[in-house]
Amino acid sequence: MDDKNLEKKLPLLSGKGMWHTNDCDGAYPQLHLSDGPHGLRRQEENVRSNNDSYESTCYPTASCLAATWDRELLKKVGDSIGKEAIDADVSVVLGPGVNIKRSPLCGRNFEYYSEDPYLAGEMGTSFIKGVEQNGVGTSLKHFAANNQETRRMTSNSRVDERTLREIYLSAFESCVKNASPATVMVSYNYLNGYKATENRHLLKDILRDDWGYEGVTVSDWGACIDLAKSVKAGLDLEMPGLGKVHLEKLKKDIEAGVITEDEISPAISRMEKLIEKYAVENRKKTGKAEFDPHKTALEAALSGAVLLKNDDGTLPLKKRGKINVIGELARTVRFQGGGSSHINTRPQPNIIDELKEAGFEVNFAPGYRVDTQAVDEALIAEAVTLIGNGRPTIFCGGLTDLAEGEGYDRKSLDLPENQLKLIERMGGKDVIFLSFGGSPFAVPFLNKMKAMLHMYLGGEAVAKAAVMLLTGEANPCGKLAETWPVKLSDTPSCNSNKETSNEIYYKEGLLVGYRHYDTRDIKPLFPFGYGLSYTTFEYSELLLTAGNGNNRKVSFKVRNAGKIPGAEIAQVYVENPDDGFIRAKRELRGFEKVFLNPGEEKTIEIMLDDRAFSVFDTGLGRFNVASGHYRICVGPSSRELPLRGMIPAEGKNYKTDPSGTDLNVFIGKEDSDLDHVKPGEYSVYNSLGELSKKSLLGKIMMKLAIRIVYMVLKKPHDDPEVMMAVETIKDGPLDCVIQQSGGIPYGIATAIVRQANRKK
Repeated sequence: MDDKNLEKKLPLLSGKGMWHTNDCDGAYPQLHLSDGPHGLRRQEENVRSNNDSYESTCYPTASCLAATWDRELLKKVGDSIGKEAIDADVSVVLGPGVNIKRSPLCGRNFEYYSEDPYLAGEMGTSFIKGVEQNGVGTSLKHFAANNQETRRMTSNSRVDERTLREIYLSAFESCVKNASPATVMVSYNYLNGYKATENRHLLKDILRDDWGYEGVTVSDWGACIDLAKSVKAGLDLEMPGLGKVHLEKLKKDIEAGVITEDEISPAISRMEKLIEKYAVENRKKTGKAEFDPHKTALEAALSGAVLLKNDDGTLPLKKRGKINVIGELARTVRFQGGGSSHINTRPQPNIIDELKEAGFEVNFAPGYRVDTQAVDEALIAEAVTLIGNGRPTIFCGGLTDLAEGEGYDRKSLDLPENQLKLIERMGGKDVIFLSFGGSPFAVPFLNKMKAMLHMYLGGEAVAKAAVMLLTGEANPCGKLAETWPVKLSDTPSCNSNKETSNEIYYKEGLLVGYRHYDTRDIKPLFPFGYGLSYTTFEYSELLLTAGNGNNRKVSFKVRNAGKIPGAEIAQVYVENPDDGFIRAKRELRGFEKVFLNPGEEKTIEIMLDDRAFSVFDTGLGRFNVASGHYRICVGPSSRELPLRGMIPAEGKNYKTDPSGTDLNVFIGKEDSDLDHVKPGEYSVYNSLGELSKKSLLGKIMMKLAIRIVYMVLKKPHDDPEVMMAVETIKDGPLDCVIQQSGGIPYGIATAIVRQANRKK
């Protein structure tokens, strides 16, 4: 490629506007990239409000989709989103998110599937296949170790190599190898001292060389700061492209020999292939596809709801009649999260309307407000009076938009104070708890509830789905894809998630989620994989059959022993031998969802391969079978495993030679310390919030930017969209804030840095 041709193609490495790839002055078609892990959020270029987008279908969020444990359903949802993307001229859907739920406090957990990498990988793989079978690309995100929202743009995830490979990268690996997503989105955070967009070990050694990925790597919006460093490390496309600052610097870096044509050409080539494959102009004309997206959204909401408690067969409701409904979430139903995934969907009926449609006479009292946590005594009194009529009562509660959302983390496991006070005043009444939220929360009042049906954030059809499940028109079959703890101090990372530090040490290592609870024998409120049904299932006849090498076929029978049809999610765990090095007690290695009529029995077969008995050996630099005798456990949850059998595995004897199993191998900058930057070391990589403490200009800039956000969005300061925007201004790298400011000269950033570096 000659110098002139290279210069013409360089813009391919940077976007054009917020949502499009660069057309290089008409030389290439543009691709429209759109948010879309649970529905399209297609926006025009000049729009800045997250919630101002084209109308589209809102499917359940990832936390709810994962609770379906249904590969085919995930593929169906992906297919439906892919078809909507075609109609909207979208080329790449920005999803799915497969980051591990390290802590229940992460504000963005509703966008992620699970605490378990195997389950997350299976769900992500199915979603990708569903979308991409339409000729629409996906973007697997957020790569990698992006497990909190607090300081998400500047924090440094300190993760040892074995934990990184076995837990935090495993779902990505599965999706890359089994579904080949069009793009992989690289996260904001640092990983072991290197910004993810500049982390060669992550983007080249692992993603390209180890996993064989051939698609495009794209930065999260504003995550790329130095384009030359990023491309050298393995990044192909920076998004968005709101100016020419980075491109102009790249040209100078080429002239200075900082980066060579040979290092740039592969990225350009991959971008050309992406455009050729996914450009709207190049799509085959097949006519408008016939599909019913709302019907798919309803099916997913029904399948992802989890029945957590059902004393004395309280549910399903036995008869239509007069009923009490308490809780504002019945009227203002929360069916999705806030932030970049927020879907503008057509209005849908609420719980009250759906109950009336089903034949109930509803007496409603809001009891609390959703736009504040403040206790309203008048609303509580009204609700308590209503309960006194002796009719069946449904309490609708859970996490509100103020509690969880992109850009900010939760402060505690508790429900909003006004809901807790209402529940306390309701006394020991027999109540059905219909709950909503993208993450687990504490339920200290569970003994006051006769039943609890958790709808997660079930998308636009969640109210219809809830009433169908409450009345028995549908049988709940969802199971938890995450552990629900009793209290925050029981969670594995409770002592290492620090709001005030940029250095985040993953001290719990491999013991994340149920691995932590089961290994340390901590009783959860609800275990991983748990979920009740209106029918019962029986497991029997476990048979373990050897195959080639360490491959094993696990065969068993599941029977519907109840009186109504239902679906069971059978789970296979491998219980590890005690080999003297750190491993979880047991790990999910297979599952199957099966529908059974009353009395019907089916045989389920699940194959286990080498990976089911392997650890990542840091000395060998690969996964390797650990020899020993493993117990295969089968059942309906991680804590209820009625079928058990032993099998041997042949491999390295780590009991006599534990080398390669240590959790102290870190690949990155050992001396990285983002908490103690000194004058003379500041740069546009530092956050505006941090620089404002050292620069008067930075302080003025931050105050002005926040004031503009309040003026432009015209919403309360605690509105989720406003909070996300403000946190981005405070915690975002100065480069990102300036580039996305809408016109502030980049020289201001240079001046702020210069001023901060002068201040002693």
